[in-house]
Amino acid sequence: MDQREIKTLLENWDIGELVSCRRLEKGVVNINWIVKTSQGKYVLRKIMHPQKIEDLKFELDYLSYLKEHNFLYRIPIPIKTKNKKDFLKFKGSYFWLYEYIEGRAIKRFGYSELRECARMMAVYHKIVASSALDNKHGSEVFSRKSVLKELEKFRAQILEKNKQDRKDRIFLKESSVLIPLMKSLDAREYSKLPRYPLHRDINPENILWKNKKLVGLIDFENIGTMNDTVIKDISVMLQYSCRDRKQKHKLNLRLAKFFLNEYKKHGQLTDKEIEFLPDVITAGVIEDFAYAYWMLVNDPKRAKLYRLKLYSKTAQWYHRNKQKIIQKLTNKKD
Repeated sequence: MDQREIKTLLENWDIGELVSCRRLEKGVVNINWIVKTSQGKYVLRKIMHPQKIEDLKFELDYLSYLKEHNFLYRIPIPIKTKNKKDFLKFKGSYFWLYEYIEGRAIKRFGYSELRECARMMAVYHKIVASSALDNKHGSEVFSRKSVLKELEKFRAQILEKNKQDRKDRIFLKESSVLIPLMKSLDAREYSKLPRYPLHRDINPENILWKNKKLVGLIDFENIGTMNDTVIKDISVMLQYSCRDRKQKHKLNLRLAKFFLNEYKKHGQLTDKEIEFLPDVITAGVIEDFAYAYWMLVNDPKRAKLYRLKLYSKTAQWYHRNKQKIIQKLTNKKD
């Protein structure tokens, strides 16, 4: 959208006159603009990935619930339009607006950052677990059926092509390994864990810091799509904030164990739950692999080709080292 269209769109909110707007480069699922007006600074959010209107309504109500129940960190709270709506439809897409949260993302976490994140996540999980929040979606274990269906669909589309490009060849090679790996994961015990509508993408890019203090958490779009386990939420955090700095497909077990111990100081987490981490991360990375290919096809300007091989390598490493990871994180032996 150009600035004229954004100005027209923003007239639906009582936020003063537009001074400037800038599209953010970051973001994979949705598109965001930083908007400055005569009254303040805001984020305009455009929903890109196909989403049911009920899911968007749930997300925005959920954010308001967290604020009302004393979540101690700033989160995106929808600003009502002049018609008292949380969002609106403009040229076929949904948009909503929230006050800009001052802070910045930190790429590399040390012990102090992990300590604050562990406390924040434990508090967040307590609020959600004690609530009646439910997005009414079924909970598919490991998202296995839908991910396998998507992988097979992509493979069929590629094999029908007269000419395959580099991304296609990489996808075919890596998916031939990941599909049987995904099918091999044992979901019987994991399926018994309680499920809640959770963030499912708490990672360094979505955590905001100011003066070395954790001040905000953003990007809650996943909470409307399915319910999931607390250990799934934690697994994403560990995968991206505790990975080895030189070999990004590996987990730094020392940092991961520190995070889990800090989490236990503020919330409940059993060794049994921790034992699911390797499988949960393996399944999650295979899902990321499928989405990375979808992005290469549908949004190539923002997609990253290297992610296909990285996600495949990561999934295979976690699966291959499952017992070692469990032993290190729980102090248990075979």
